[in-house]
Amino acid sequence: MKIKRIMCSAAFSVASLLTVSAFAAPVCSVGDSGNVLWKGKWYPATVVKVNEDQTRCYIHYSGYGKNWDEWVGGDRFQKAGGGPINPGMGFKPGDPVEVKWKGTWYAASVLKVSNGKYRIHYDQYDSSWDEWVGHDRIRPR
Repeated sequence: MKIKRIMCSAAFSVASLLTVSAFAAPVCSVGDSGNVLWKGKWYPATVVKVNEDQTRCYIHYSGYGKNWDEWVGGDRFQKAGGGPINPGMGFKPGDPVEVKWKGTWYAASVLKVSNGKYRIHYDQYDSSWDEWVGHDRIRPR
């Protein structure tokens, strides 16, 4: 009797999971740009492929070789414009970074963090060049 009850309960749980995932919103679409969490930091990336049930994204990290491409789930991918990224998971003041400006990466450092954006200072430039940047233009140095 106990075995039947456990089996029925397990079958119900599997059916519930399948139903929930069938109605879940897709994590991403091919061509989406966004940010991927890797080892506690967010990196800009683009979606190259999506798995069949649209719960995992095969991403390419901006500015990195294809050998870094990987499958990620919704817990690690955030579409661009998807709201502020958890500020505790990104860069912090004093971190050395590279910032993309007109297609070229420049050495910089983070001055402030606010609402998922970074106030940066470009190395070897005066403070008139300091600016706020989003995750699509910043990466670790």
